Amino acid sequence: MTESQPPEAFKPNKVVISLVLAFALVAQLLTFFLLYRALVNIHWYFTGPRLDLTDFSQFYQAGQLIISPHSHRVYDPDVQEWWCLGLIYPQIPIKGLFYNQSVPFLYLFCIPYGLLPYNLAYVVWCLTTGLMALSSLFLLLKESLKGLKTGLFIPLFLVLAWSSIPAYLTVWHGQTTFLLVTCMSLSMCAFLRGRDILSGVFLSLSTVKPQYILLPLATMFGLRKWRLLAALFATEAALFLLAGCFMGFDTILNYPRVLVSAESSTRFVGVNPHVMASMRGLLSVLLPHKTAMLITTLTLFASLIPVAWLAFKTPPSNLPESLSPNRSVTHRFLLAFIFTLSLVLSPHSHYFDCLLLTVPAALTLRGMLLADSDSESEDYAQWKRLKAMPQYRWWCRILVFYPFVSWFYNFALGSMEAEGIAFLLTNTLLAVLCANIFLATRSTLSRKEN
Repeated sequence: MTESQPPEAFKPNKVVISLVLAFALVAQLLTFFLLYRALVNIHWYFTGPRLDLTDFSQFYQAGQLIISPHSHRVYDPDVQEWWCLGLIYPQIPIKGLFYNQSVPFLYLFCIPYGLLPYNLAYVVWCLTTGLMALSSLFLLLKESLKGLKTGLFIPLFLVLAWSSIPAYLTVWHGQTTFLLVTCMSLSMCAFLRGRDILSGVFLSLSTVKPQYILLPLATMFGLRKWRLLAALFATEAALFLLAGCFMGFDTILNYPRVLVSAESSTRFVGVNPHVMASMRGLLSVLLPHKTAMLITTLTLFASLIPVAWLAFKTPPSNLPESLSPNRSVTHRFLLAFIFTLSLVLSPHSHYFDCLLLTVPAALTLRGMLLADSDSESEDYAQWKRLKAMPQYRWWCRILVFYPFVSWFYNFALGSMEAEGIAFLLTNTLLAVLCANIFLATRSTLSRKEN
């Protein structure tokens, strides 16, 4: 698609817009209630005779412990338990103690929040990280849809994404998923622009949830993105060195052991493997939790070599030299497949992490906006062929309806195990569709080369 001949703008009818806005209004009112109850009541998590701390307590704890006399023992279970029991009212028993296994550099990011009162810190955390994710996703959409008149598409995309159950649960728990979406969106935005070094820097920052970095890392190896990889590893090393100055380098070196022990510990709560949205959730329903964790982890690592090989065998782009080859349809769907597969194979993936699907959606929904055009560009021709594929149409439909069905999954299936399996099956279907689309586009490109 040439930028001088953009097709018609995306123009949904008024009924569709009204339904989306009504749905969004309800979702945002529920989200507003979460923030309002915390803002007006510092003990908002006190639901009865016991305290029920959400995930945010881990990050609030991190911001305080990293600048305390206990900074070299931030991963010590006794230190974390001491801090947790002393929050607000020490005499009130707490329903469950979270063990904070976050990456070391996240402790530094949390310092400003730890300086605020607990309830205000929670509100500021949700608003600032949510705004970062919205802004980053907006930039990715603008870059991904460059050359098209988008009309209301971008606003509706963002409204639907932030009205989904993954976004709502990210606020409810005070989770780091908004930060994950921020880093992945900025990384892919830079990738589309051909700025591999900047893409590697942001991809490194996405290790706030390290379970999602392995498959993208293998993909970049296969694509031979050496500058991106060098920037990724250099940034990661700098982040760990900086964290080591606060918590001690012995703590940094012991961090892998912390991850392994935390996932299998029964002393703390928060892992809940039987309700995960990945294959570990399904396996944990059928098998002992440790066995399910082992199988899922081995499957993830076993997938790295095939993924790298798949990326290695991806033909080079045939886009004009004025455009980055990273913008090609094959590269977009390869990365979309990788992000979707990461959710399926992750050893630790809860419902809120499904918000990561906004990144592959932003990369691949370009075909929905194509109108009839006289453009003869190869990019336009590829997207036009895609638009005619049943697999692509189903990929788009599922992504568009995902925010709506996510609420149904979370409240109408009768058990938490069923909810996790529903998310897993949907994400698996998306991964299969995306893999099929990628292989079809790759095959077409290979035939043209021959």
